Parts: sequence; structure tokens; C-alpha cells
Amino acid sequence: MLSIILTEFQKIKRYHILLIGIIGMTLSPVLGLITQNVAIEEARNPNFDISALVDSTIWNNATIFMPVIFTLIGGYLINREYTDDTLKNVLTVPVSFPKLLAGKLAAIGLLSVVLGIYSFIVTMIVGICAGLPGANISVLISGLFYMAGISVCIYISVLPIISLCGRIPGVFMGGSTIAFILGYCSMFFKSGLLRNIYPFLAAFTVIGFDAASYINATGNANVPLGLVSLGTMLMISVLIVATSKFDIQ
Repeated sequence: MLSIILTEFQKIKRYHILLIGIIGMTLSPVLGLITQNVAIEEARNPNFDISALVDSTIWNNATIFMPVIFTLIGGYLINREYTDDTLKNVLTVPVSFPKLLAGKLAAIGLLSVVLGIYSFIVTMIVGICAGLPGANISVLISGLFYMAGISVCIYISVLPIISLCGRIPGVFMGGSTIAFILGYCSMFFKSGLLRNIYPFLAAFTVIGFDAASYINATGNANVPLGLVSLGTMLMISVLIVATSKFDIQ
């Protein structure tokens, strides 16, 4: 498994698809800053500082950028084995297709965390360059924790889509579109059971991020239900990977 993960990271460095992730993670804090500046007076945050920019970036990442980026990169990396016709050669060595797919998914998960940390670093740079106040150790620690945590949880949320796309050649673009729509739909579940079990909102609940102000939510989020939701996504992904097959003929 470790050798598969290391091999995937060697491959990733050669793929231009990684630039999409870097650009997307860079645009997220810029979007948050622009939104604050162009908003009408009543909608502006009068205390907009680096902490508020970090929170805005986390929200933008989880609902807009991360779902589509993680699914697009993950689907692309797996699909290259089909388009390059390398699976027939890879599967002649003692490694099963489910194990190969699991190794790729683990590598993509690690890459997702790296992109999340990169987004946090860019956010701090954007905030400092914009002259926003509030840069301190507390913001650094909490912001880094939230950004890494949301990366893991959003990756788990889209993992069934990536896993399913890994079984079917050439469908990862469609999977990315579905992931984008599902992430964007987070804005419409403001209360009740759906807010607690919807994976993309459960991601906020699990890491302890207060997303109530972004969706005008009523009532408190339920952490156990959030954990069950993400755990279900993980189990579905494991089932998809475990039952994956590839006919080398």
C-alpha cells in the first residue's frame, strides 16, 4: 500500500491537473475578500479581519471549491490508468484492482489535506497583503486545524463519487459536476434532520466549525449524527472499492 501511495505522488508531479487544485485553492480566499468589498453596506462585516477571512475561505472551500477539485483530481488520476492503458501491465504483478484503487484513493486523500494546508497559507498571505488585522497565534492554530479538518471531511464526503468513477472509465468529469452540485446544495439545508446528515454540512459539525451564520441555520447541529453521516460515506466507499473488478482481457 505504501509503495502505491509513493508511486502516485511521483506521478502527480507530472500531471498538469494539479494546477487546477492550486488555482482553486488560491481563488477561494480572494473570492472571500472580494465578496466582502463588493457587498452592500448592510451585508458587510464591519469587523472583517483575518479570522473572518479564514472562516469565509473555509466555507467557500467546502461548498464550492473542494468538492469539485478533489473529485476532478481524484477521478483524473485514476482514469489515467485507463487512458494510458497501463492497468493491464500493473495488474500482472501481485496486486489486486481493489488494493490498487485503495492506494490511489489514500494518495488522493493525503493530497487533499496538502491542498487544504496550502489554502490556509494563501489565505494568511492574502489577508496580510490586504492589510486585515487580527493575525495572531490563536488564528493560526485554529485556522490550520479547521482547514485541515474540513479537507479530510469533504474528501470523505466525495469519496463515494471518486470511488465509483474509479470503476468506470471516462466518467470523472460527470462525477466532478455532481460533486459541485452537491456541495453547492449545502446552502439550502438550514435546519432539521437534513442539516445534520447531509455530508457536506456534517463536515462543519464534526470539526466544530460554526456554519450557522452562512446558512441562517436554526437550532444546534448534532455531532453524533454528523459522525454517522461521514462514517456512512466512508463505509459506502469501502464497499465500492472492495467490490471493484477489472477485466484485463
